[in-house]
Amino acid sequence: MTPLMLLASLGGAFLLVSMLFFANGKDYRKRGFYRKFYTPNAFNLILFGWRILGETGSWVITRIIGLGYALTHPATVQAVRSNMALLNPQRASYASACRLFVNQAECFSTYGRLALGRPEEVMALIGHREGFSHLKAAHDAGKGCFLVTGHLGFFELGGLVMTQLGFSMTALTLPEPSPALTQWRSDFRERWGVKTIVVRDDSFSVLDIVRSLREGSFVASLADRPYDDNPIPVDCPHGQILFSKGPVLLSLLAGCPVIPVGIIKRADGKYDIEAGAIIEPRWLPEGREATLAHYTRQIAAVLVPMFARTPEQWYHYSPLRYESPSR
Repeated sequence: MTPLMLLASLGGAFLLVSMLFFANGKDYRKRGFYRKFYTPNAFNLILFGWRILGETGSWVITRIIGLGYALTHPATVQAVRSNMALLNPQRASYASACRLFVNQAECFSTYGRLALGRPEEVMALIGHREGFSHLKAAHDAGKGCFLVTGHLGFFELGGLVMTQLGFSMTALTLPEPSPALTQWRSDFRERWGVKTIVVRDDSFSVLDIVRSLREGSFVASLADRPYDDNPIPVDCPHGQILFSKGPVLLSLLAGCPVIPVGIIKRADGKYDIEAGAIIEPRWLPEGREATLAHYTRQIAAVLVPMFARTPEQWYHYSPLRYESPSR
């Protein structure tokens, strides 16, 4: 049996076990697959797999795991399709949803690729770069900058790219399902030179973020899975979703600009990075909520078209569609 046949056999066995033991109707975060595999041990296994199996073997196993998850989680696939339909109903097919799961698995596998190489080698993964003049202008101003993105592509790659270009970087994250995983991902970013601030329900997180911005750091945050109160409805091509108003509020407190950014994987395996124009929030005479809504929608106007171009790389597993109370 050839090594590739052996890998396929192992993958098939894994797929069968997944279908037998992990297929049920629970929320995806409460199901066995999620609880068993979204752990530090799973990420360490990815790193081990790259060392033992190499690139080809790791990608084979990765794709099988991603497809296995899709086939054993029909309710989650349906949620993914409903989210994709917000962007483009014609690209919300079952096959497209399965491709999204495979893409997400490949993102996790990329941790192994990065762990085995030197940080400076990451620049070989970068394809087209657009809008980097906006990043340089914000950096030269010395006031710090909020980089706002969504759960699009391998968004973690942006921090490493920025540090290699000489930018001080801090990533914001919510606590992971376990403190051990939160620490693992923080330590992994640290080896790239990226600091991590865990956002919790206290004022200390806000103080840490504002301090980093005022010291000239770039702070990266995700906006399309809100963690704050009263998030802002923003328009998609076929409905509305909620965006966090936190980046705008924090940029106002720190007196720094905001730049929407996206990182999208191409068919050849490289990553295109796109940075939008600088947004400079200012308090509007209409008041606090109007100010937060206005600038949050400016951010969404840049990010949502990026999501729509590659819905198979927009990673959300619970329904996002927002229905206003008035409806």
